[in-house]
Formats: sequence, structure tokens, C-alpha cells
Amino acid sequence: MKVVNRFDETGRLVYSSEILRDIVDCALSEVEGVVRYPANSKQSRESIKTEYVDDEVYVDVYVKLAYNVEVSDVASTIQSTVKNTVESMTEFKVKDVNVHVIEVEFEEN
Repeated sequence: MKVVNRFDETGRLVYSSEILRDIVDCALSEVEGVVRYPANSKQSRESIKTEYVDDEVYVDVYVKLAYNVEVSDVASTIQSTVKNTVESMTEFKVKDVNVHVIEVEFEEN
């Protein structure tokens, strides 16, 4: 999917969904308590979904969290970090960031 952001007399600026996914992935790496999936793994590729509707971006993230975090605090941090990062790196407005906690990683003794 390609997303056209701007078209003027100098040309147009196009962001691909892969770039948006990479920006969201970068934002997630900044949030303490989020456990990263191995790079280029199926889980990593499928953990971020972006959609562009009516000049707004909708983001769904599917995350694994560390066992010792407050889920609501981490989810709130993910939402604000993703929104701020996407909006500062692109000209998009983020409408929603939906956080789906799908896994918890427990420390092994």
C-alpha cells in the first residue's frame, strides 16, 4: 500500500506502508517494557498494521510485554510515543493507536 501525503507544483511525496511500519517499530523500541520480536521474523512483520483513511493514520500494534510492568501504563506510553513519533517524522495526523497485548514474557530462573 502506498500513501500519498502531499501533491504540489514541485511533485508529490509518497510514503509506503513499510516506511510507516518502520517508524512505528522505531517508536516501540523506545518504550520500556516492550519485548522486541526477532528482527525480520514473522511476528515482527505482523505486529504492526497501519491504515490511511481520510487523511488520518490508524495504527494497530500487537506487542509482547515484560511480566513486571503495569500494562495500562505501558499501553498509554506506546500510544503517545507512536503518535508523537509518526507525526514528528511525517506530515500525517494519527487518529488512533490501538495496542493489543498478545503475549507476556516471563523471566526464566
